Amino acid sequence: MISELDDLIDAFPGEPNQTRCFLHILNLVVKSVLRRFDPPKAGISADGDDEAAREIEALAEDLEDTEDETSTNDSEIDEDNVEGLQDERVRMTEDEIRELEASVLPVRLVLTKLRKVAFTIKNSTTVILPQWFLTLNELSLVPRMMPRDVSTRWNSTFDMVDFALDYKPAINAITAKREMKMRQYELDNKEWTIAKELRDILVIFKDATLFFSRGTPSISMVIPAMDHIDEHLATAAKNRKLSPSIRAALAIGKRTLNRYYNKTDHSEVYRIAMVLHPCHKLVYFKNAGWEEEWINTTRDIVRAEYDHTYAFMDTLELSENTATSTTSQSLNIFDNLPALTAPTTRELRDELERYLSTDPEHVTDPFAWWYERRTMYPHLHRMALDYLCIPATSVDVERVFSQGRLLLSHVRSRLSVQSTRALICLGCWSNLGYVKDADVKAVTVLPEVPAGEEEEELAAGWDAIKLD
Repeated sequence: MISELDDLIDAFPGEPNQTRCFLHILNLVVKSVLRRFDPPKAGISADGDDEAAREIEALAEDLEDTEDETSTNDSEIDEDNVEGLQDERVRMTEDEIRELEASVLPVRLVLTKLRKVAFTIKNSTTVILPQWFLTLNELSLVPRMMPRDVSTRWNSTFDMVDFALDYKPAINAITAKREMKMRQYELDNKEWTIAKELRDILVIFKDATLFFSRGTPSISMVIPAMDHIDEHLATAAKNRKLSPSIRAALAIGKRTLNRYYNKTDHSEVYRIAMVLHPCHKLVYFKNAGWEEEWINTTRDIVRAEYDHTYAFMDTLELSENTATSTTSQSLNIFDNLPALTAPTTRELRDELERYLSTDPEHVTDPFAWWYERRTMYPHLHRMALDYLCIPATSVDVERVFSQGRLLLSHVRSRLSVQSTRALICLGCWSNLGYVKDADVKAVTVLPEVPAGEEEEELAAGWDAIKLD
C-alpha cells in the first residue's frame, strides 16, 4: 500500500498542473490597494502631526466605539483570515513607507467620513434616518439606504463610494444641516474628486468580480484578464492627473498582481488552455509582445502534452477501423483516391500543427467550436475540451457545497450519494434550460420499493455525459 502511494506521489504532476482561484487573486490585489486607506488600529496613534492624520484618528476612534460587531474596521481581521495576503511594504525602506503613509491620508479621510455618514444614518432611527428619506424625496432620488463598508468584503467599499457619488446632493444636504450634527463628515469639492477617482479605479475590479462569478469562465480567460488589469494599474499609477494617494496605493496593488502573475509561469495549464482557445492560439502572446523564446517554450509544452497523452489515443480502435475498411475496399480507382481515403496515424499526429497554422477566430463558445470540428481534429479536440473546461475560479465548487447543504436538510439526511448528485445536477441543468418542466412531468414515476426490499442501486457511470 505504501509503495502504491509513493508511486502515485511520484506520478503526480504537482506544480506544472497547479492553478489558483482567480477571484481570490483579485481579492488580494484589491485588498492590497484598500488596506492602505484603513484607519489606524485602536490604541495606535497616527504618525506625524498632520491635521488630516489627527482628524482621521479621532473619527476612527469614534467609529470603533460605536460600531457593532458586524462592522469590520480592524485590520487584523484581514491579516489573519485572508490567505496569501502579504504586506507589500516589506521591500520598501522606512523613508518610502513614511512617504506612502503620508500620501494616502486624503483618501483615508474621505473613506472614514463616508463610513461615518452611512453608520450615522442607519443608527439614528428617530432623527437622521427620517430626514434622510425626506431629503431623498425632495431631490427626487430613489429611496435607498447607504451601503455599509465591510473590510472582509472589498466590494462593499466600491458600493459605498459609488452610492455616495450617485447620492452626492443628498449627502451634501444632510451633512450641511447643523441640527443633524454631521458637519464634521461633510466632504469638500477636492474630497469628492478623490472619491470619484477611487470609484473609477475600483470599477474594473468590480466588473471582473461579476464576470468571473457568473458561469465560471474557463481558465483561458485568466491571463488576458491579468494583462488587462495590469495595464490598467500601470497606466493609472503613472497618471499625474490622479491624486498621489491613489497612485501610491495602485503601485502597491500592482506588486501583488505581478507576484501572482509570475506564478502562472510555473504552471503549464494556463499556457495550454490559452493556445487551445480558438481566439488566442500563439498569436495572443505575439501581439502582447512576449519574448520569442517564451512563445517557443509554450509551443513545446503543448506539443509534448499532445504527443504524450492525446496523439495516439484510441490507436486500437483506429487500427480496427483501418482493417475493416481494407477488407471491404472497393476496386473502383476513384474510391481510393488519396483525397478520399482516411488519414494515416502520422497525419493525425499533425492535428496540432494544422490547428496552429490557421489564424485565430472570434469564438464565443469554444466548446461548441471544438465539438463541431471533432472529425477534423479527432485527437486534438479531446485535449482542448479537457483543458478548456478547467474553471478559472472555485465559485462553482463552493456553490455546490452550498446547494448540498440546502438539499440535505435535517429531514432528508438519508439521501444516497447518487440521489444527491442527481438532484443537484437536475437543479443546475434546469437553470441552464437543458431540462424543461414538461420533461420532468412526462417522466414515468417509478413504483415505490416494497417494504423489506432494498432499493436497486444504479450502475456506476449512469450519469456520465458522452460528448461524441
